Amino acid sequence: MLALAFLYLCGYVTGALLVTPEENDGPSLALIRLIAGLLLTTIGFLLSLVAGVPWFTGPATLLAIAVVRHRAAAFRSPRFRLTVTWDGIAAAAIGVIAAAPVIIASLRMGAGDFPPVFFNVDSSYFLEKVHALARTTLYPPESLGVAGGRATYHFGTHALAALLSRIAGIAPHQALFLIVLPLLTCGIVAAAFVLARHLAAPLPSLVTIPMLLTAAPTLWLPFWKALGPLFWRAVSSGPSEAVSTIGSSYELWGVASNNGQNLATTFLTLAALAGSAMAPVRGWRLPVFLIGSAVIFKAPTGVALASGFTIAQVYRALAERSFRPAAAIAGVFAVFGLVYFAFWIAPSLPVEYKTELVPFFHLKYLAERERVAAFVADLVWLFAPALVLLPFKPSPADSRSLPLLMFAVTPLVVVNTLQAVDLRPGFGIDQNWPQVLIPVPLLIHSFVLSVAAARWTRLNRVARAAFLALVLLAVAPPLWVAGRYAHVLIVHPEEGHEYVDNRPMAAALGAIPVRGSMIVTNDLRYPAEGFSRDLRQMQIPALFGHQAFAVNYVYESYSFSRSRYDLQKLLQSERWTNEIDDAARANGWTHLLIRKDYIHPAPIPLERLFDSELYAVYRFR
Repeated sequence: MLALAFLYLCGYVTGALLVTPEENDGPSLALIRLIAGLLLTTIGFLLSLVAGVPWFTGPATLLAIAVVRHRAAAFRSPRFRLTVTWDGIAAAAIGVIAAAPVIIASLRMGAGDFPPVFFNVDSSYFLEKVHALARTTLYPPESLGVAGGRATYHFGTHALAALLSRIAGIAPHQALFLIVLPLLTCGIVAAAFVLARHLAAPLPSLVTIPMLLTAAPTLWLPFWKALGPLFWRAVSSGPSEAVSTIGSSYELWGVASNNGQNLATTFLTLAALAGSAMAPVRGWRLPVFLIGSAVIFKAPTGVALASGFTIAQVYRALAERSFRPAAAIAGVFAVFGLVYFAFWIAPSLPVEYKTELVPFFHLKYLAERERVAAFVADLVWLFAPALVLLPFKPSPADSRSLPLLMFAVTPLVVVNTLQAVDLRPGFGIDQNWPQVLIPVPLLIHSFVLSVAAARWTRLNRVARAAFLALVLLAVAPPLWVAGRYAHVLIVHPEEGHEYVDNRPMAAALGAIPVRGSMIVTNDLRYPAEGFSRDLRQMQIPALFGHQAFAVNYVYESYSFSRSRYDLQKLLQSERWTNEIDDAARANGWTHLLIRKDYIHPAPIPLERLFDSELYAVYRFR
């Protein structure tokens, strides 16, 4: 009940500050308002931590402002008339298929007193941050994976789950996996329906909804580079193995990502576009907030949306010969500047990243990996449905296509103009910088739909058939893969993307108190995909929120990381040494977690608290 009250008050009611309450708001717009209100409340929560005031100060203040400003209207429920059509039913079914993998995976991870399984390697790291934010009084919180480590990060979605955990008194993993991720996923579908209605009303929902829910090729992963040869083999010789491989490449099709940051990216992109489409009637508050604050929910997305929106609005200002579109740009930069200052500058931590002017950075990045031709193929695949319609004249009243095209292309320019440099020890050129392109497929598909909507009534049967055929080619494969993956998650979850069974380790960690402990281990590997990832044993801090000495050297790096790595290597010796005892006393180690089928000292002269086939737990003196 407390969780529902939180969603209603801090989501729907506070969301009135961003979406002006009106009697004809439908359920989709109401859900966008609820989630946008939660994002605003989350920023209030994080600002409270930055300011050093009680954590509930920001959320309570925002709720009070919404009630004072809108009074009874802030509590008014949406009114809508349910109209059943075959087109609507089919579109809703597609939304269910697209959302199913995330929701099923989330429900499996959220069941029980601890997450019994993880899908996707980043789920454990994400949950660690939720645990940290659920009990911290500082911003940024201390890392649970590296004791004493503090670093700025895009904590937005993590903080939403942590705030829900604090208020409702539920476990962090349940707040994240049972509420936040499914809610974001439903919000994505709702934003697609609202955007389709305002951007491409002449088109059937059976066309617009799958296009807006499909983000393949992702432009971040090597889509045609990886799948092109398999497609060719499947077409030329029809082997079942090639088809099976294509259908099981879940990550490349974009259906395996249950990471809260990436879900936030999709919601922010679609909801911001929907808000922009509604702006002449509903005002600019919603898109300005979503675009300006995106950097705290996913930093590369904030760069992509802010830069693309700016160029699109500049074009509108020039085309309309008016300064009015520039007001929205000023709003975005004001929000962006406030968020960036509060969460990256105000904490006064060492600067970890910088950007440099490097022409053609992304092109060189692709050339080094022999992916230039495949990347061009990815772009052609995304734009293809619009290309067949360009010879037809648009409606004279339409003016949305070119701004959307500029919105979509600008992130491509950004990644070929700048590069990000990671200043932390052991890092360098940030290979994650091309994640700026993650929103681009959705932006391109929105452009495609705007082109089609502007010409739909003037198209002949041949042109419509060609457009619909290309749309079918674009959306049918990822939807088929999404349905296939949903089936796998239900029937054979162990075959899911980057699957990890947490139950053996959870049994061992259950013998260690969460408070006041400092865990070290002999095994720093992450178990997914046959222990293919070393130096990031993120289960230890994620399952219950234990404090680890240092188990993550890939995502986090500090000046002391190298010395800690050397100390933990002592636990991979064949014999116990006095150096281990000295390190335990000097660094406050309280408990030792041993993976028994991995190299470790024997015998271990400590008190044993737990023993199983895979794990043993010892307590230091």
